[in-house]
Amino acid sequence: MLLLGPLAGLLLLSRPSTTREWVWIAGAIAWSALWLNQSGGLAVQFARAGAVLLTGMFLALTVREPSTHFSRALTATALAGAALAVWMWHLGLGWGEIQTALERNLWTYNRELMMRLSEAARSPAANGMQEMASVVRTVGSLYPAFLALAALGGLRLAWSWCHRIARHPIGPAPAPFTAFQFNDQLVWGWVLGLALCLLPLPRTGAFIGGNLLLVWAVLYAARGLAVFSAGSGRVSAPVIATLSVVAMFLLPFVAAGLTLLGLADTWLDFRRRLLATSAT
Repeated sequence: MLLLGPLAGLLLLSRPSTTREWVWIAGAIAWSALWLNQSGGLAVQFARAGAVLLTGMFLALTVREPSTHFSRALTATALAGAALAVWMWHLGLGWGEIQTALERNLWTYNRELMMRLSEAARSPAANGMQEMASVVRTVGSLYPAFLALAALGGLRLAWSWCHRIARHPIGPAPAPFTAFQFNDQLVWGWVLGLALCLLPLPRTGAFIGGNLLLVWAVLYAARGLAVFSAGSGRVSAPVIATLSVVAMFLLPFVAAGLTLLGLADTWLDFRRRLLATSAT
């Protein structure tokens, strides 16, 4: 829904005139309608409300000022998050209720899966259950960040797919991934997240800070990967393949390195330096 909802809206805004466009619109709307009409608890309703608000915010911003900047997706996600908080407040819901419902759903599904796997392997599932419980608690506490990251990815893919499908897409085509960047002032998000986690604040402060840090870490890791991709053109294909295989086994260290590279790009602008070097 975080992809197909915005995609259907963008295609409709592009004034479709071909059979291919209408087929994609019909498929995206049908799939979204099926997802929205499925039964589910409080956690599912929360995700549905977020998806609908995100789609509306993104389309409104697109009509107002189409652009290739990633900040449009960030703004739409932030506005949808704020509207979702107002929706929760209006209904008298606290995050604890939604997190409890989410963890209950995850625990029920994963417990059934673990029991089936243990029966197939004829081994006890006690250790696996303990690890799964820890994972469920972690996912529950960081669910807003996961939902925000999925929203950002869905909006970026919807914008790209729209330009591949539509005959006359609205706005300019998205920039290539090697040019991925955002406003350098967003680096203050790190400061805010760390302050919320480290200062002696109520539990809500640490919860918001942890989710904020996760979103910022992924954003800057993606920026670091874009910087690496921009400079990898000078490296031979076998070396790139070897590095990719090694990265699979050292993923935490690679992710940390890419995050630091993305942070450093805020001040050093590596891609501008690469262009200057190529020109000389």
